Amino acid sequence: MKKAEQLLNKISECQRELSKIQDNCCHSKKEVKFISSSVGVRWVCKNCKSLLGWPSQSDVEKWASK
Repeated sequence: MKKAEQLLNKISECQRELSKIQDNCCHSKKEVKFISSSVGVRWVCKNCKSLLGWPSQSDVEKWASK
């Protein structure tokens, strides 16, 4: 097996493991985080790093003032 194929298999395995972790997480703690210039900011679970939704304008202003 070539190195690139091994890496792709490992990435796939890690993505499946992360998906299981996120599916079983209760998302009890969340924070506003900048994701990318195309997405902007989102609510993200502090435990599993799952994207949870869009923060309100006041939440974004509060986050930006930190």
